[in-house]
Amino acid sequence: MNKLRRMMIFKGVVESGSLTKAAEKLSLSKSVISQHLKKLEEEIGTPLLYRNTRSQSLTNVGKDFYAYCLEISHLSELAWEKARSKQLVLAGQLTVTTSYALMQTIVAPALCKLIKTHPKIRLNLINEDRPLNLVERGIDLAVRVGKSADVEQSQQYIGSFRDVLYKAKDSEFNDTTAPYIANSWEGKVTNYEFIHTTQNIVKPLSFKAHHKTNSVSDTIGLIESGLGIGLVPEIIAFNNHNLERVDPEFELEKVEVFCIHKGSTDVPATIRIAQSAIKSYMDAHQFVLKNAAMHY
Repeated sequence: MNKLRRMMIFKGVVESGSLTKAAEKLSLSKSVISQHLKKLEEEIGTPLLYRNTRSQSLTNVGKDFYAYCLEISHLSELAWEKARSKQLVLAGQLTVTTSYALMQTIVAPALCKLIKTHPKIRLNLINEDRPLNLVERGIDLAVRVGKSADVEQSQQYIGSFRDVLYKAKDSEFNDTTAPYIANSWEGKVTNYEFIHTTQNIVKPLSFKAHHKTNSVSDTIGLIESGLGIGLVPEIIAFNNHNLERVDPEFELEKVEVFCIHKGSTDVPATIRIAQSAIKSYMDAHQFVLKNAAMHY
């Protein structure tokens, strides 16, 4: 039992990016988490994480071990939901909103799998990068980047992803002189801090919008056409062979993704199972992404 608990704590530390953030998510003290990690590494006999004051990274053994932790977590949640869902007959309309990027990559595929088990559910999917009012629009579930400030809304952390600066493959663009292709959520001028993947170095960059799009697919299209550089979620573009990273030694911090719905108690079964389906699909997608990164 202790082994499984330590594995899940280790998984939480990896996904949170730091002991402090993991402590908040897991409702444990930083010292308790540190003790569990230390014990885990002692039992395995090798370090799993490289840590410094600004960042952490997985060792080679840690990468493989995290993959197994992710798989165990996914199987555990799947077992619970499968057992519970068999006792339910779910029906009616389920209205879900999220950004274009997450809808295409995570939410729509996850809910399509859910409908195969519960064919009486009718989907109403809304693509929108801007946060919508759940009550006014009759939305059952929103999948958003970042926590909601509304205390009357319930939210569940389901994963994270990283926006990556891309250019067309074999182009000579760099991050200081290339035309910038801005997404709809970026302003005329946007400032970022890119962090070195292995060293304690921060590179601030400021991008002035040269071209602008209101969908990730259009951003990717302009980048592929050689019109400039732009930020695209890695979960979408990591296997796009027409793109390559701009200065891969530097990257942005990950952003957290949450499922949000109205109310904090008595969660309807349809929403609860939809959340679980989306989280499981995101876990599986991140597992593929991390395996690809190991061989990057």
